[in-house]
Amino acid sequence: MRHLIILTLLIAAHAAAIRADSITDMGAARDWCDSTMTHRVEGIWEFPEDETRVLVRKQTASATRYVITVVESPDTRLVPGEEIGQMQASPDPTKFEMTLYRTKLKGAAGNPGKCLAVLDEKNDALLVQGRKMKFSLASRWFLPSFWRAVRISVKNPLDALPRGMVRIYPANTRRQPDYL
Repeated sequence: MRHLIILTLLIAAHAAAIRADSITDMGAARDWCDSTMTHRVEGIWEFPEDETRVLVRKQTASATRYVITVVESPDTRLVPGEEIGQMQASPDPTKFEMTLYRTKLKGAAGNPGKCLAVLDEKNDALLVQGRKMKFSLASRWFLPSFWRAVRISVKNPLDALPRGMVRIYPANTRRQPDYL
């Protein structure tokens, strides 16, 4: 009986430690940023397309992996405190392999999509570049000779707009020294 009580207390203490470590709102995220020596990519970021705010912070067990956690979102499918992705550092200190989960089934995130995230410290932005595929077919082989002279091209200036996240907190100041 005594062992059961001790085991229950240990499990409760572990659960409390997990809850204390989880960040589920903007206030807690700001407090974490203020009390931690943040690395260049750590902080609160916003996806401008959908106004979702996330906290990027180093994973406890790894020196090169970062966790992306939701802290605020107008999308009710995203729960504050939920991990929606990860970032892996590369030999280039400004480039990261970013993994974002695209689906959620029965509360579990799935279908990870990978892309390149480039840190632009000058503009406080993380620019995301996904895979691009281009397919073209020479239609002149299928059309009569009159239509070979006609070419239609549509160029949308919004296609050139960079995609990614904008840092909203803390301001871009080097708080952690880089050691040689």
